Order: sequence, then C-alpha cells, then structure tokens
Amino acid sequence: MSRPAIAVTPATDFGAMVAAITASRRGVLPVVSPDGKPLGVVAASDLLAAYDSSDGPLEITAQDLMTAPAITVSEDVTVAEAVRTARAESVHHLPVVDRDGRLSGLLSPIDLLEAFRADDDALRTVALAQALTPGSGVMPSSLHVRCERGHVVLAGRTRSRSDAAALCLRVAAIEGLTGVIDRLRWDVDDTDPGGASGKREPR
Repeated sequence: MSRPAIAVTPATDFGAMVAAITASRRGVLPVVSPDGKPLGVVAASDLLAAYDSSDGPLEITAQDLMTAPAITVSEDVTVAEAVRTARAESVHHLPVVDRDGRLSGLLSPIDLLEAFRADDDALRTVALAQALTPGSGVMPSSLHVRCERGHVVLAGRTRSRSDAAALCLRVAAIEGLTGVIDRLRWDVDDTDPGGASGKREPR
C-alpha cells in the first residue's frame, strides 16, 4: 500500500482537493473524520464532473462529492482478500485502516499487482533453490521454473523418475504455494520393477 495516504476532511474545498489528488498521483482521496477514520472517498472523476458542470467558482466541499461509506480493509488483510473486496464492491482503491479504524494507507490496483508479482517471484526463488539442491538429480542446464498466481511450473530433466517425484513433493511443501505443475522428464524409471528405463514426455 501507499503510505502515508494523502487525505482530506469533509470541509476541504475544491481547490485543495485538486491539489491533494494531484500530489497523491493515486486518483482517489480518502475523506477522514477529525480522528482520522475514513468516511468516504473522492475520485478524480468526481472532481472533473464537478468542474465540467460549473460555469464559475466552485463552492463545493469533499462532503458534497464523496462516495460514502468508505470501503476499507485492515492492515493484516491478504492480497487475495483485498482483491475480492475490491471486486465485490466494484472499487479500484481501498483505504487501509489500523486496528483503531484510523487511515494508515491506500491500496491501488498497481499496489495489488506489484504484491502478486513479488509473491510469485519469492515462491519461484524458493522452488529454484529446492530444485538445485545437491543430490536432487536435476540437470541444471535443462531446468526451467516459473510461478504464476502461486502455481509453480517445473520443467526439465532428472536422472530418475523417483528424483522427479521427490522434487515435486519438496516444492509442494513450500509455504504459500497454491499448486505444482509437473513437466519434468527423467532418464531412468527406477520405479519400474523390471528396471526399465525411458523418458517421460511432459504433460
């Protein structure tokens, strides 16, 4: 989230709101009570509409323009929960409140997308470390690991089928992972009682 969030009070006039929203570069201004609790939000589109509908100086305040009540999330909300809240309420920005209900930041769509990317990058790093652990049986030059929406995709070649299975189990145990997509191949099927060897095509 963006911290601190630039906010206005219900009595803030039009000119001050324009100055605040351009300074924030977020497109939305939380409107807060004297004790810092969100009451509503004013969007850039609200300000533009008010300007377009007037032929003279605007005697208007945040109280007149804000959408209320403010749809907020707590500081400990997960990224997925924040996305669900934004979609369910048809909003793009979410004021974030502390345990006392006071404004502490603002979540924008860019913030949420950056959080998704950071989570995926972190999971990919851990999965890659598991795959390159000495004794894993993975041929490093063949290895490809990517992560999208919490799903790790493993592709490459291992010495044996049991090496591939063990790697998938280790990666599946990574905290925060949603799932593992196994596209590994192996040189020897050491799970075959007959001792057969071969190469499995990726699924």
